[in-house]
Amino acid sequence: MRLRLGLSLSLLLVAMPLAAQHAYISSQAANKITVLDIDTQKITATVEVTTGPVGVSLDNKRHELFVTHPEQGVVTMIDTRDNKKLAEINTGGQPFAIAVDPSEKHQVFVSDWHRNAVVVINPETKLVVDLLSVGKNPAGLALDNATRRIFVANRNSDTLTVLDADTPRQYAEVKTGKAPYAVAVSPDSKHIFVTAIQDNTITVIDGESYEVVKTLKAGTAPYGVAVTPDNQWLFVANQGTNDVWVFDTETLEMVTKIKVGEMPETVAFSDDSQYAYVTNWFSNTLSVIDIKQQQVVQHLPMPDGPRSLGRFIGD
Repeated sequence: MRLRLGLSLSLLLVAMPLAAQHAYISSQAANKITVLDIDTQKITATVEVTTGPVGVSLDNKRHELFVTHPEQGVVTMIDTRDNKKLAEINTGGQPFAIAVDPSEKHQVFVSDWHRNAVVVINPETKLVVDLLSVGKNPAGLALDNATRRIFVANRNSDTLTVLDADTPRQYAEVKTGKAPYAVAVSPDSKHIFVTAIQDNTITVIDGESYEVVKTLKAGTAPYGVAVTPDNQWLFVANQGTNDVWVFDTETLEMVTKIKVGEMPETVAFSDDSQYAYVTNWFSNTLSVIDIKQQQVVQHLPMPDGPRSLGRFIGD
């Protein structure tokens, strides 16, 4: 009887489908969040939000999406199970990039362009609980849960600030290229990548020593940067040349250039590292790239001004 029950449970587990992944696209000009099923490439929902949504971050564990509105000084909180707005959290300042802490601490980190700080939000109380000082005009932000470090690109200081996610401690401030914008951490935590839009570079930083190990040449005005989940490829979206450059993460050599839409902003990947998705701010599209073929297979229309600064794909 026990063996039969165990076999039945095994069969049930095998038969259970995996949760569908979705892309959450913030359209700054249209004031909308578009929810896209990435398996079917179909839009499943559209959520009306307040003016100027830009940054997004997902909490897959708690089924929550957080969206920044720099023009309004608020962060919208959405339940991803029914795509209903839960709250508008008043942060003040200019909340820009955002990252949810996936640990049990249940906190959200937001770069504040105006106040030169990282805002810490408690999503349960929906209140700002701390302000962490960083460089001038912080833009992109990334959280590495494995090392419990927050990385913040300071646009007008030409630096990357490294913070502790559990205490107010600052670990390092690293010199980058001119006008750093976006930040990505490799899945193995060994490298941090920072785009710099005014000197067209990518600063590669060691994940332990926080020393610069290499500076890569990018296209014109590199904005979005991301590493595939399998840690094989680094993707960089160049707004001035309307393309994505792909680098081998082991050799740090550029292997191909892929034309996308106009003014590409942000790159994110499917969990299986088969597809990359690129928001094209000015052409109002989402480019779908087959990573193995290293070519665009589809351009999906989006509401005006798609940006989605952050990791915009999740369950």
